[in-house]
Amino acid sequence: MSKQPIHNAAALDRAFSENNLDALVLRSGRNVAYFTRMLFHFTLGRFQDFPHTPRPVVCVWPRNGNPTIFASNIAAIVAKRDSWIEDVRAYTDYAESAYTLSANCLIDQGLSRGRIGIELREWSVADWEEFRKALPSAEIIDCSDILTGVRAIKTDAEIELFKESVRIQDQAHIDVFSNARPGMTEKQLHTQMVNRMLELGADACITPNGMMQASTNPVTYGGEGEVPVTNGVAVRTDYVSFYEGYPANLSRMAVMKKPTSEQEHLYGVALQAHRSAIKMLRAGVKASDVYGCVRASFKAAGYPTTWGLAGHGVGVWWHQEEPFITPAEQRVLAPGMVVCLEPALLGYWHVQDQFVITEGDPVLLSPQFDTSKLFVMG
Repeated sequence: MSKQPIHNAAALDRAFSENNLDALVLRSGRNVAYFTRMLFHFTLGRFQDFPHTPRPVVCVWPRNGNPTIFASNIAAIVAKRDSWIEDVRAYTDYAESAYTLSANCLIDQGLSRGRIGIELREWSVADWEEFRKALPSAEIIDCSDILTGVRAIKTDAEIELFKESVRIQDQAHIDVFSNARPGMTEKQLHTQMVNRMLELGADACITPNGMMQASTNPVTYGGEGEVPVTNGVAVRTDYVSFYEGYPANLSRMAVMKKPTSEQEHLYGVALQAHRSAIKMLRAGVKASDVYGCVRASFKAAGYPTTWGLAGHGVGVWWHQEEPFITPAEQRVLAPGMVVCLEPALLGYWHVQDQFVITEGDPVLLSPQFDTSKLFVMG
């Protein structure tokens, strides 16, 4: 992993300028991981998700000057290994406060009366009060949406990592499906899938996870069990894996031996909705209009019910970020966004791909798996 910043620096500079900010204090996993390039192991990552945590990683980012990372003694080792930021300061978790240390850092930089942006939605009330008490003369504003906008537009370097991430996962799907045999269980196939992604180069510190569901299993996202995939049984996947912190989120479908005409029909309806919506993935289009296209396609085929989510943006911390392809999402697609499109029919028949939004046609990032028909296993 290269220790170089690859975040959208131009968008960040505009955010500082347009909002007249003197500094940012990054707290959430999505922003700390994005801007610092730290890779968080599962346990360390959970601490970033708690609103009130005794051991957060916090990054102080002045408009003029170099950023500083405050991390617990354990997390600081990871930060020094991964991050391009040189100023990493360890603190004793459960004994020292990253928020007080961050406030003191701003004071030392002459910003005690500055205009400071924080992610208010990610802070507990107690941490917010502690930080504000340490900086009584500062103007502190919520920059959550501002930073969402910065992260949304990917750089060329980020897109290259996305490409490798989806390549790894698609190849794992091909390998596992190609070697599947009648009678193998969901759990066996899931285990092979996770192992194969790791073998092909997926990040190990952010363990690949997801779902391998047989069509005979009525419980969605309930975990893989001893359900056998026998002749005529379909499988649906929905996996998330990472490469240098950048996620692949794909869904693929296959059937053991010969598919039935009903299976081919249902898959075809899902695929048609998917392909119709691809034509809507254009700069300037509202995300809700893409959702409307999916709903119209299903309704025309005689299936009026549609999941509330037909796709989403993709970010380094988790596989779902704004914009969400939902009925009420008013955000507009813009060049450089990376989105997953995933219309699902009857809660099961599901195709999911990742695309880069451009001024013209969207760019498919996962081209090697042939989604034009059900993959035949066995």
